[in-house]
Amino acid sequence: MKGIIAVSDALSDYREMLEEEGYQVVSLEEGLDIADAVLVSGMDVDHSGISAIDTEAPVFDVTGKVPGEVLHDIEKRLEVQ
Repeated sequence: MKGIIAVSDALSDYREMLEEEGYQVVSLEEGLDIADAVLVSGMDVDHSGISAIDTEAPVFDVTGKVPGEVLHDIEKRLEVQ
C-alpha cells in the first residue's frame, strides 16, 4: 500500500484511480486523522477560497484537473515528506 488518501464522496473517478494505483482510499469523514493526503473539489471550499478541512495532511483541490494530474501531484508531494 502506498498510503492513505481521504477523498470527498463526490470524487469517485479519483477514488477509483487511486485504488488502482495501490492507495487506500477513505472518506473525508473517516480519514482526516489518518490520511497522508486529502482530495477535495471546489465545492468543499467556501466562497472566500478557504477550505473547512482540518487536517495536517496536504490538501489537494482537484478542480480543473484530470485524475492523472492529481496522481502526479500527490506522488510528488508524498515523496518529499
